Amino acid sequence: MRRLFLALSFSCLAFADDHWIILKSGPFEVYSQAGDKAARERLNDLEQFREGFANVIGKKDLKLGWPLRLIIYKKQTPVPAGQIALGRDAYMVALPENSGLPPTTKKQLARLLLDQNTNRLPESVENGLIELFSTLEIDGARLTLGEPPPVGERSRDWARMHMLAVNPTYGGRTRVVINVLEQSPDFDAAYRNAYEKKRADIEKELDDYMKAGNYSTTNVSGRAMSPRDFHPQDLDSATGRLAHADLLLAMKKYDQAKAEYTALHGAEAAEGLGLVAVAQGNKDDARMLLSSAAQAGMKSAQGWLNLALLESDVEKTRKELQDAAAANPAWGEPWRQLAKFHPNPAQQVTDLKKATSLEPRNIVYWEELAKAAIAANDFSTAAKAWSGAERAAPNDEERAKIQAVRLHVEQERADYEEAQRKKAAEDAAREVERVRQQSMAEIHAAEDAARKKENPNGEAVPKATVWMDELNGNGKVDGVLQRFDCQGKASRLVIQTTDGKMARIAVPDMAQVGISGAEKVACGAQNPARRVSVQFVAQPNKRLGTLGNATIIEFH
Repeated sequence: MRRLFLALSFSCLAFADDHWIILKSGPFEVYSQAGDKAARERLNDLEQFREGFANVIGKKDLKLGWPLRLIIYKKQTPVPAGQIALGRDAYMVALPENSGLPPTTKKQLARLLLDQNTNRLPESVENGLIELFSTLEIDGARLTLGEPPPVGERSRDWARMHMLAVNPTYGGRTRVVINVLEQSPDFDAAYRNAYEKKRADIEKELDDYMKAGNYSTTNVSGRAMSPRDFHPQDLDSATGRLAHADLLLAMKKYDQAKAEYTALHGAEAAEGLGLVAVAQGNKDDARMLLSSAAQAGMKSAQGWLNLALLESDVEKTRKELQDAAAANPAWGEPWRQLAKFHPNPAQQVTDLKKATSLEPRNIVYWEELAKAAIAANDFSTAAKAWSGAERAAPNDEERAKIQAVRLHVEQERADYEEAQRKKAAEDAAREVERVRQQSMAEIHAAEDAARKKENPNGEAVPKATVWMDELNGNGKVDGVLQRFDCQGKASRLVIQTTDGKMARIAVPDMAQVGISGAEKVACGAQNPARRVSVQFVAQPNKRLGTLGNATIIEFH
């Protein structure tokens, strides 16, 4: 109660004379309780900072995933001045009337611009750029880069970027270094492309540069604009107070934010109260408040996402996550959450691909995409996702962990593909055997049908008489089949008889020979050799050394 009383007391003081104005430009919004002069100057500072940063890193029209909303108070701020944090529907920051952008704000803004407009750069480069721009001096459209920070804050990373961006020997080619390092953390390639030097050479020169300690400044191109180019619009008191409440929410001043939202009406106030309830773990209150905000026309992506995650109905969850994605098309989190509510791994892959395309520096999104792809047996996408995670890794330690996982995944991929090849071969062999068995069954069925037709009463087949023997041949050999010499259509049986001699029987046409006890005779040496009785028509052939032509081959 005491905290609530203090919050309401501050609110009464802060808004005793609350005439609010708003100015907008690009991703920036400035709400001012202190008139238009300070608002114009701070909006100019933000735009000039964005332009100067873009010119150094070689990018144009830098974006932010959420608007950055600066609130200027007449006197003190209700939260630490200059701190940027994500609120209900925007990044929030507060400054007193007589303050320019402090180093803290410049550092955080540089970090946001890097995160949302470049691929991951080496940690030393990012830290150096952020520290370098923390002292950017802005005077209208005149930007001065390179003012040294306090001696204790002059890190090697800062000095390196100072030398490369400010020193006349290297200045102007920083964008080339950034462009190359965005593709690969290869300093040698980056320095070779920009300066035709090796990394070791640059680092040696940096040693001398830091020893000399002569840190000059340089002018950086800003935008051709002035504070007078911005046109303020009046705001009603409720909109100003809503921005104030959103600032308190962003800075985790939950009791004060709750007091402010309670004093307001509409979808935004209900949403703010719902997000406070979410932060404080009051799920039932949060669901009720966010549902009320949705019915009143809620437009905030965070409101829709948090409501979706409180639903018990999966279809409602999906619909509300889609609403969140539509409310902020630059935000990857709704797509990541959508993936969790799809049972099909292939659909999860699609949603997570969208999340990584929106926020390519988010290592969590890449890791979850890789795992979903593995579950879908999409190892090509998994490998690409692990590569994306490597690029998104903030430092070498994280990168090494991901590389180890990636190697494991590639081995899993190889094992899976080998298993698939083996399975395909086994399936093909089974199909061949199935067709063979089916064909044999059809042959046997035809034979049975023919026998039944010839012997419908099933009487015993009489034993062969002499004339049948003559039909089958007038010669017979018993022994062990040693070899079957295949010579085109004509072939030859080589049989070791019971007295140890070798008998050779010609087979002019295998299709004309009856075989029993085996499906066919394999060419070449017989392994194992089998006992056989062969009937033949005696027609000796001295050239072939055969006794005659086989008519029946019976295996025992």
